Amino acid sequence: MKVGLNSASGVALVIAIAGAGLPAWGQEKASSDQSTQVEEIVVTGSNIRGSALDAALPVEVYSQADLEKQGAPTALEFAKSLTISGPTTGESYYFGGPTLVGSVNYNLRGLGADKTLVLLNGRRMNQNTANVPSMALARTEILKDGAAVIYGADATGGVVNFITRDKFVGMEAQAQYKHIKGSKGDYSVGVMGGIGEDRVNLLVSAEYEHRSRLGTLERDFSKASLNPTTGYNPAPWSTLTNLTGWQARGPLPATPSATDVGEWGPAVGGIVSDFTPASCAAVGGRYDNAFTCAYNYISYYRLVEKQDTYRLYAQLKAQITDSMKFHMDASYGRVNLPQVMGSPAQPVSRGPALATGAVNQFYVPITNPFAADFAAAHGIVGAQGFTPITYRLFGHGGNPYYSGGDGFGVADKIDNKVWRVSAGLTGDLGDLAPFAKAVGYDFALTYNDAYNYNTHADTIGYRLQEALNGFGGSNCKAVDLDPSRFGTQNAAAAGKNGCQYWNPFSTSFKGQPMLGLSNPSYVAGKENPEDLALWMFDPRAVETLSHNFTADLVFNGRSGVNLPGGEIGWALGAQYRSLANRVNVPSAFNNGSIQCEWPSNTTSANGAGSGNLSPTPTSTTSPNFRGCTPDAPGPFVLFAPTLPSQAEQSQYSLFGELQIPLFSTVDIQLAARREKFSNDLGATVYKASGKWNVWGPLTLRASYGTNYQTPPLGVTPGAITVAARTYTVAASNWLAAQFITDANLKPETAKTSNIGAIWQSRGFADDHRLRLIVDYFDIKTKDQIGQVADPNQIASLVFNGAGGTITTCDVTKQPLLARITFNSGCAVGMSGVGSFSAVSTRYGNGPGQTTKGFDFQGSYGLPLGPGDLDINVTATRVTELKTGPTTLDGVTISTGDDRLGTLNFATFAQAAPKWRANLGVNYGLGRQNFRLGVNFVSAVKDERAGVQYGEDGENWITTDFTYRLQLDGDMALTATVANIFDRDPPPAQEEFGYDPWTGNPLGRTFEIGFKKAF
Repeated sequence: MKVGLNSASGVALVIAIAGAGLPAWGQEKASSDQSTQVEEIVVTGSNIRGSALDAALPVEVYSQADLEKQGAPTALEFAKSLTISGPTTGESYYFGGPTLVGSVNYNLRGLGADKTLVLLNGRRMNQNTANVPSMALARTEILKDGAAVIYGADATGGVVNFITRDKFVGMEAQAQYKHIKGSKGDYSVGVMGGIGEDRVNLLVSAEYEHRSRLGTLERDFSKASLNPTTGYNPAPWSTLTNLTGWQARGPLPATPSATDVGEWGPAVGGIVSDFTPASCAAVGGRYDNAFTCAYNYISYYRLVEKQDTYRLYAQLKAQITDSMKFHMDASYGRVNLPQVMGSPAQPVSRGPALATGAVNQFYVPITNPFAADFAAAHGIVGAQGFTPITYRLFGHGGNPYYSGGDGFGVADKIDNKVWRVSAGLTGDLGDLAPFAKAVGYDFALTYNDAYNYNTHADTIGYRLQEALNGFGGSNCKAVDLDPSRFGTQNAAAAGKNGCQYWNPFSTSFKGQPMLGLSNPSYVAGKENPEDLALWMFDPRAVETLSHNFTADLVFNGRSGVNLPGGEIGWALGAQYRSLANRVNVPSAFNNGSIQCEWPSNTTSANGAGSGNLSPTPTSTTSPNFRGCTPDAPGPFVLFAPTLPSQAEQSQYSLFGELQIPLFSTVDIQLAARREKFSNDLGATVYKASGKWNVWGPLTLRASYGTNYQTPPLGVTPGAITVAARTYTVAASNWLAAQFITDANLKPETAKTSNIGAIWQSRGFADDHRLRLIVDYFDIKTKDQIGQVADPNQIASLVFNGAGGTITTCDVTKQPLLARITFNSGCAVGMSGVGSFSAVSTRYGNGPGQTTKGFDFQGSYGLPLGPGDLDINVTATRVTELKTGPTTLDGVTISTGDDRLGTLNFATFAQAAPKWRANLGVNYGLGRQNFRLGVNFVSAVKDERAGVQYGEDGENWITTDFTYRLQLDGDMALTATVANIFDRDPPPAQEEFGYDPWTGNPLGRTFEIGFKKAF
């Protein structure tokens, strides 16, 4: 990260705002002193113009000229470096949601990106900021206060407002390259042109950014987990692998029933391992027991994925009359990742067996030639088939097929596009209504459109079972001869005429390809064919289309009422917003058409004389139950289907604002808003703010207001989504988590307040400049929308005995038992390791949050020798971050969490450091500029029970240096060394060995930049 300046100086201000050029290059028509211009025209947070730093509202301003002194950094680095920000998406963090890779969402105060409103030129835009035109920006304003009263919902944490350049004429081009050890580097190019020096100005820009892959084996902090010795990171290890123990089975029962013996037959002998301690270690595995050779999947992932970002922007400004202006802009952004690499196959949390759970879900008949080989090799006599204790389609050995040989995992594909068009008129009514010529108006129409495409592949369980029986492959057309059980039963046709067998045993793979390890159990010619392997997967492609339209009309003016401080100003406005969302799911496997583990038209009788049963959801206590639970889990081994959906919502609001200058030193602003929604929800919010110039250099300011957040569009009551989560009581294994949406969602609300003091004066000499700002913030949310209780916490409460064991199986004593999907039923004393496959929880209104703390900003400037020295400090100290109490099914899940200073893994790795601070030292010497920055994030403690890897964390301190040289007034060269001392991010028991939402994995980087104006 790099160091920033201006009001948050020292921040690693790396904004995808990378281009806009110094004013002298582009012939700006506004003042050439861009920092002065910024302070005069800031309007973020109010419909009444104010000043950036002495207004009643806490607004930080980052001018593009200052950011360029750092080498024109990137959006992700900028967002992650803000001291007022929380964990930020965008890194290649598969486990935090692959669809978020490459999409920078701002998360002010750590309350969630959905509570930070993003604007472009004061108008709403998509949370995905890929279409922010970095080259065309003049500055970025960040309001660190709730603003629902001004902008409507979504602004509890604050507002980020990107503001473009005004009347640019000329042409600029820029290019950057960043050298990253172990990678081909990152680079970007851009061009911008503007014409029109009189009443009409047109600006157009185009940009391209590329990130290159960086593998996990390129960094010691992620590679360190590969050696399972004392103190290692266990997070990227899984006990669900393709090296397992097998249970020999006797004859199949004539009529299947929903137990492993009732479906697959009686056990014959004990468990037979498909590995030895030596052969397990030979492929990089961890020998746990006779049926578990755990594998480390992290080598298949990447710290950074190949990523291409495209941006186009056009802006038209016209002075129609002396008092009427027209503004129109259109922006387009695309983020494309051909691969976001994941594990070679998803873990099995359930299978096609009648019994629920992960154990004994598949059956390999002795007629499978690979089963016969396994029996012969281990001296097993009399077995009619085998069931694995647990099984994963691919694990050790990787998946050499799914990603076309470009990596050995199962890659997701991400293609996100967002575009926006906004047009508006501002002016005075004098041209339209002479009697109201002193009344101003601001009218605008804004349309945002987003297209998100992603895949998230999973194994189709019943196809694997078909292949184990010898009926795998798309060309298999064998006739089913036994309707008494699911799947094709036809021994004479198995493995013939296009039907293929799957080899689930250790003889099938050569070795661990990423680590270059050989498998001593491999037998040449026993590999599984590529077409059969690919037939096992469905990409689970999902298209999400989102649209929103906003119409704004604001009138403003003076009341004619004069107070000692001046005339009362006012603003009245109305806003209409319509939102629409559509989710398209083309695959029948993934769109709910196949509700159960086996598709319709497969057969299974319910005993002699009964007809064939269709595998549809029914109660587990029903005599017709055939393994398909009432939640309709679908055919995948881990994920539930993604149901297509369509939703619309309209919102109407009226709002007003007053500026009351009580005295020349006291100014008060009052605002209120009433908003109604088409689903009969509504909210009334208000805000009061004021400033008092106590004397000369000292100004005090304060604000208090209410805010609200509506339920996300498209949230369907009763809908079930499934994701993977790690469970402490299951040895940190990844298992399924089900999120069931409440039917009675309501808006969440919040109260926000801010008290601040500003000191601006000379320093120790008349030509010195001193500025100090301190703000105290307090935000309280209520009925927060999200997961009501964390699945890991639920599991820990059920397995609450010594060593993570069950203490009761009585649901009346422990109601949360009903939320656990056991592999083989509940038993007192049962360990959480290998005994359950899923946990369900609610998605709805949960406990609120409270966060409090202080923001500090300080700068000191002075002439030094032939140049000018500026020292800037920005810091945020969070003093409180708490979550309210949580109950579920009458059980107290938590009495309230103190999240401050912890990793907060229960909230999916939302780290909450107490301190974030940045120091910037800038020295300008004519055409040269030197900048040194130090960035600090305090350590967070892992709050999970027991001793974790990186338990106490570490302070993360990085140091950056940038040199900038301006040549001949129209060209500049920049050189940056970021993270000079090559500091690794703090260790954390997460898959990559660090927290990707706070740190970055790049290490020391070298960057050069070039910019030319014509």
